[in-house]
Amino acid sequence: MDRGFNLNIDAQSFASNSVAVADYKSQNKRDIESLAQLMLDKDTVGAELVIEALFPTVSADIFLSHSHADQDLAISLAIELERKCGLKVFIDSCVWGAAHDLLQVIDDKYCKSPGEINYSYAERNRSTAHVHMILSTALQRMIDNTDTLFFLNTEQSISLKHSVDGSKKTLSPWIHMELEFSSMVRRQRRRHMTKSHDGRMFDSIGTESYNVAHEAPIRHLVNLAQPEFMMWLEATSRIGAADGINLLYELEGA
Repeated sequence: MDRGFNLNIDAQSFASNSVAVADYKSQNKRDIESLAQLMLDKDTVGAELVIEALFPTVSADIFLSHSHADQDLAISLAIELERKCGLKVFIDSCVWGAAHDLLQVIDDKYCKSPGEINYSYAERNRSTAHVHMILSTALQRMIDNTDTLFFLNTEQSISLKHSVDGSKKTLSPWIHMELEFSSMVRRQRRRHMTKSHDGRMFDSIGTESYNVAHEAPIRHLVNLAQPEFMMWLEATSRIGAADGINLLYELEGA
């Protein structure tokens, strides 16, 4: 990763095409057809096989970190960035459906005793920990390999109630992990970009049944307000992806 940006967008003022969003979700959905394709042997799941099944193999220009509640907004932004600017965007929320399907398959096979209808509490905790660790590893690799990170800063991603004394808090453990990792990840000079791109990608924020307030470090990110973002988006649509990222990096503080 080279640079990160704290993107402030008003969801109400940013138009979202529900048909285009639904199409994006459908095209980027990852399915787990069977547990057998992910097994190293009869009782061992291969972590790398899971990553290969759930995550795209091509690289992205932008990692878009966001709240699960802002999924449609994030997808709308990704569509605009890809359609107008030719920039590939990774948004992790589409991965979660397949991750939950995988957990269901593992739990049905390994977390029940023969003849029982209830899952083992201990085994369920173990299976969830493994799958979430696999996803964390894959997301961190993606952040490390992506030139630019956008954090979609909204009332859904940052808890205003719990953010006091200049310390930002989020109720999403996945946003916490992505921001914390992006603040520590090695800084690499941006790789050479080609002039054209195709393909789509996707992000991973799950829902929680209870709240835990995590630190949300954003001081290492360059602030990017909506007017600046919209001006940059329009300029990049004219000058192309590579020159557009160069222009973005010229913003004050970047």
